[in-house]
Amino acid sequence: MRSKDRSVMERMKEYAVEYAGENKGRTPSTAELGKKFGMTRQSAFRYLKAMDELGMIRYEDGEIYTDYIAKKREPGMKCFSFSEGITAGTPAETEGYVDAVFDIPSIFTDGRKGNYFMLEVKGDSMLHAGIEPGDLVLCRQEETANTEDIIAAYIRGEGSTLKRLCRDDEGPYLWAENNDWPAEKRFYGREFDIQGVAIKVLKNIDYKEAERGR
Repeated sequence: MRSKDRSVMERMKEYAVEYAGENKGRTPSTAELGKKFGMTRQSAFRYLKAMDELGMIRYEDGEIYTDYIAKKREPGMKCFSFSEGITAGTPAETEGYVDAVFDIPSIFTDGRKGNYFMLEVKGDSMLHAGIEPGDLVLCRQEETANTEDIIAAYIRGEGSTLKRLCRDDEGPYLWAENNDWPAEKRFYGREFDIQGVAIKVLKNIDYKEAERGR
């Protein structure tokens, strides 16, 4: 790793502590740090990793930890948001940088403990499952899932995608929920790893569309 400016590290740590004090223990995302210090999100991420290696902070799963921040942090479920989104179409590689960390109410998770992440949908392959481009999908991190679950899956060598998990005599496979597509296009193969199970979809309200429907 290239050497980093120690003075920038100290200022980033000071800012993270101040931010946590004002936000009930929540720490700034790489996007927020990048904006604050005039660098890219990727550069902010690398700075945090370097600070972690030097023992200045602990950086884990998109959150910054110090003794002070730990005292300010309120207990609760945490959710990680990835701004690159997940394709509901052709799989696409994502860098996986955490864009934000936030608390989620237990009603969203039915009170179930676990690790959760939020992804923005791109593409139209899940339209007939009620999932549209721009929707936010809350997923519980899992390595296994039940047949008919909608899952975030990594197709080996291609990238991540959101699809229905189906099964036939040959085993599990991924299936797109767009009834306008031919069957060969809806079939997304059998070589994949499960990243999480979709449990809730959040949508924006289109007030203009609602007005037109009256």
